[in-house]
Amino acid sequence: MFSNLPTYQLWLIGGLLTLAVSTVVPEPTFSALGIAAVITAIAALTITNISVQFLIWAILAVVMALIMRSMVPAESASGLEEPQEAEVQTTIPRGGVGEVIYEGSYWSARCQVSDVTITAGERVRVVGRQGNTLMVLPVYSAQSVGDRTHP
Repeated sequence: MFSNLPTYQLWLIGGLLTLAVSTVVPEPTFSALGIAAVITAIAALTITNISVQFLIWAILAVVMALIMRSMVPAESASGLEEPQEAEVQTTIPRGGVGEVIYEGSYWSARCQVSDVTITAGERVRVVGRQGNTLMVLPVYSAQSVGDRTHP
């Protein structure tokens, strides 16, 4: 199927597929690989030697990955400074992922206690992060603790 396609189309298809994967995988390297492949597809319109195309792609991928990694804030790489609260927007099911508003932005969030469901509107304490997903614990007020302990 792909054997009859010109190399620039193969680079373009590979680059677009890699960029599609990068929307799911929160790693700047995937984006760099995809962008480098798209640029290589443009270069392949005039450069027919496949070895030179691979060299162009490799150099672009490394340079772009380094640039994109340098754009990630230092505090993001080291984790969260201190626990803070967030508000649940989409219910966090048992063992699943929901959504919270944290520091003015929407974040995916997972409860650190896997058998707890946290409903929308509740407050949670942010205790960590795994990639782009916040790890949270429910924050119970005196009223809600009383409601949970007396059926």
